[in-house]
Amino acid sequence: MLFEVGGYLDAVTDAYGNIGCIILYSNYSPCNEAYHCCISKIYNFLLKYQEIILRIYFSQLYHTEDCFPTAAWNCRALWSLSSLWPRVTLQRLPGGAWHYLLCNFVHGILGSTFYHPTPSSRTLADGQN
Repeated sequence: MLFEVGGYLDAVTDAYGNIGCIILYSNYSPCNEAYHCCISKIYNFLLKYQEIILRIYFSQLYHTEDCFPTAAWNCRALWSLSSLWPRVTLQRLPGGAWHYLLCNFVHGILGSTFYHPTPSSRTLADGQN
């Protein structure tokens, strides 16, 4: 919905013509599966608004494991999108960022009721990414 032609980001960008950077926080990375085609929509949006920089932070990759039939397609699409660096940045959320976002931007989540420690393997992988 965000990147659809005539969608939310089109409307915001048309209303405020001086947008230079969009930062998105998401549970999943964008995919390019049929019926979604998010990465294709992101490409079209970026072609239309060539002055905009896009930063996407996500907590997990969406359907990139070998057990998913769409894994190869999603991986190729993510590589393709990341090739637009430095204009486009795809990055896994670092350590405690997800907890901070949930507690400060999601209604009804209290810091004391949600704690999910980041495993050391995840922290090392984040550093490499």
